Amino acid sequence: MLWSNILDVFRGSLFVLAHWCGGSVGTAILLGSAALRVALLPITLRAARRRVEQERTLAGLAPQLAQIKKRYATQPTRLVAETQKLQAAHGISPIDARTLRDSLVQMPAVVALYSSIRNLGANVGGFLWVADITKPDRWLAALAASIAAGIAWVSVAPSDAKPGAQVIPMLISGIVTLLVLTHLSAGLALYSIANSVVTGAERQFALRSGNRTAAG
Repeated sequence: MLWSNILDVFRGSLFVLAHWCGGSVGTAILLGSAALRVALLPITLRAARRRVEQERTLAGLAPQLAQIKKRYATQPTRLVAETQKLQAAHGISPIDARTLRDSLVQMPAVVALYSSIRNLGANVGGFLWVADITKPDRWLAALAASIAAGIAWVSVAPSDAKPGAQVIPMLISGIVTLLVLTHLSAGLALYSIANSVVTGAERQFALRSGNRTAAG
């Protein structure tokens, strides 16, 4: 019952926002999704900064990790143990308890918005070229996939990355997003676009913050 009430509040908020946007539920989804993502920045930005710090630490450990990989190439168990030992010595853990906790804190709001968009009901209108945002649209899914791929591309710091390191996350992000969204409503594609844009901005802020810290 409580969860149902929460979903009703989120759904109602989207329709109120749509009223303020001239009746466009699609615009409401974009703005509402972006607003929620921005509201969660105090939580997610901390995690983004930790990821950047961890990536820089791993980049600095690359020569040592390569030596371990070469030395224990025929001993998989020892290879894993020595790798984890080196990473643990520099504060890197396979499971980040703080990131897990932060994810659990933000999950209810994210899931509630996602569920609300997925169950908007009939006759909510279209957006741009999309006649009905409750139905899948391949072109909007392709746009969302392109944005997700672009965000993945710029999220890898070229100075810290090996040649071609940006290509793999870009392809994975773009392909997975496209495959998923072609089977979901156009409204969820709009949600994905808003989320990707804010995530990309957050990542860039975390990278620049890390650069200033390293320079200082």
